[in-house]
Amino acid sequence: MLLLKKVIIIFLGIIINTSCSKNNNDIISNNDTLELEASYKIDVLEPSGLAINSAGTVLYTVSDNTAQVYKLSITGNVLQTFSYKGNDLEGVSSFTKNKLLLAEERTKEIVVLNMVTGESLKHSINYENKDANSGIEGVSYDANSNTFFILNEKNPGLLIRLRADFSVIAAYKLDFANDYSGIFYESSSNNLWIVSDQSKTINKCSLTGKVIKSYSINVTQAEGIVISNNKIYVVSDAEAKLYVFKKPTE
Repeated sequence: MLLLKKVIIIFLGIIINTSCSKNNNDIISNNDTLELEASYKIDVLEPSGLAINSAGTVLYTVSDNTAQVYKLSITGNVLQTFSYKGNDLEGVSSFTKNKLLLAEERTKEIVVLNMVTGESLKHSINYENKDANSGIEGVSYDANSNTFFILNEKNPGLLIRLRADFSVIAAYKLDFANDYSGIFYESSSNNLWIVSDQSKTINKCSLTGKVIKSYSINVTQAEGIVISNNKIYVVSDAEAKLYVFKKPTE
């Protein structure tokens, strides 16, 4: 009888392990891997955040090391360093003509930078988070509705939508990744693309932060994302590199 019990226990253990393995494989298989087209070294320390002009010919990034803003070619060459000196820059977005939006993490501010005159205007964002060093990590502009999207990195992970005057319309709790490090509003699909540094994923989302599709990427500390001309551009903070992926057809 004792032998029979041991056999039954071993058999049940095999079934449970097989079931768990199957479930884990199912979770992993839900994340397709994007096709890498190219990668380029960037001569910027700790680039964090990424923006692109409407023509898809020029990129912008910020450094959370130098707290400055840089204009890049689409192959990562530095074309210009702007005079603006920030505090803790973590995100950047194209805005209206000749203007960028910058995300200051610790002070929870969005800065409107005029690239021609160098003038800047700061807007404090009124929301609560638990850790100043896990604050605003990304910003993106929706020209269709003249609203803004920002990310709180974690503690808690939040997607926040702002009015044109930078007041909060709504905040949505995010729970599909370990952190949220970059965001891009895609006007053609009316969707958001959110990258996670710690989970190493790119996530196509609704405007309320619901995941439509997730993709795995082998990028260390990805902290910025833009999409243009059927390409997905991702910047790595730790590697100081620009990655270019083929945008999947759906």
